Amino acid sequence: MLQEIVKIFFPYNILSEAKPFGNGHINNTYKVDLQGSENSYILQRINTDVFKDPLGIAETHARLEQTLSREKQPIAIAKLILTAEGRKLHIDGEGGVWRMTSFVENSYSIDVVTEPWQAKEAGNAFGWFARTCSTLDANTFKESIKDFHRLSFRLGQLNDAIKNNLAGRLESIGEVIDFYKSREKELSNIEKLVDEDRIPLRVVHNDTKINNVLFREKKAAAVIDLDTTGPGILYYDYGDALRTSACTAEEDEKDLSKVNFNMESFEAFTKGYMGQVKTILSDDEEELFFQAPFLMTYIMGIRFLADYLNGDTYYKTAYADHNLTRSLVQKKLIESMEGHKESMKEIIRDAINALPVYP
Repeated sequence: MLQEIVKIFFPYNILSEAKPFGNGHINNTYKVDLQGSENSYILQRINTDVFKDPLGIAETHARLEQTLSREKQPIAIAKLILTAEGRKLHIDGEGGVWRMTSFVENSYSIDVVTEPWQAKEAGNAFGWFARTCSTLDANTFKESIKDFHRLSFRLGQLNDAIKNNLAGRLESIGEVIDFYKSREKELSNIEKLVDEDRIPLRVVHNDTKINNVLFREKKAAAVIDLDTTGPGILYYDYGDALRTSACTAEEDEKDLSKVNFNMESFEAFTKGYMGQVKTILSDDEEELFFQAPFLMTYIMGIRFLADYLNGDTYYKTAYADHNLTRSLVQKKLIESMEGHKESMKEIIRDAINALPVYP
């Protein structure tokens, strides 16, 4: 099957190897090597249950290349490889949608930050992405997943999951639900400010997990996984990146004593990110930036929880309580953040006011 798909993109090459690659939750991803070629490629079967408009995300990728792949850019993105007939995607006989991109050679990703320079470079990379995209009109981009980070939508999903209790798991997690519901009101204020145009809509990545930055030696080399790129706010990218880059454990760590908010990583990431974006920030954006990590950790926590209650229909799981484990990690991370709130405000303020801007 994969041999036939590869031939659509490279009709005159022989497939040497295609093996599963990465640890993404949504698409099926393979690293492809061709005989006689020094270059490797990434082949993905796009999950159309999640991405309803796969051509739309391919077109967004191509548009981003025009802005982000100019010469002398310090960070790269993968390049979209067209089929032999010039199409951005291939649809197989069973309706599967396939995309090919370049592979960022001699690079690596991480799932957990272990040294401050990793957080600093990730901040630099995602900040570069936001600053470079700031020239684009967010209103001309499509949402690849409608209401992806809209809190009211995610709360609606959680409330429906609680009401329906499809997997019969509700009774055992009352304390977890109470935790999330008690923080709903404060975080909902951000959405209100966005709807009032006080916090501007921008083109953002929308999925800034730490493993969506590729490193080469001790420098950020690329920003990857652009499928969710589209309209959003800077809080989404900054907050979601810190949810992973400042978390001391993996997203599904069962031992919650290992889960904490690493302030050293938080400060390093913030310096890198704010050094890039400080010139494009509005006053209203600056004021509530400290809430971004809370917001995005909260959103992921309730998404995992809703999927758990629904019977694990969205995220790939390896065992029965996998999504509950993920939600408990987010809960513990929020608790740790709450103990550092005032320090977080001060670090963000100092980073915006004092640091030089990257060229």
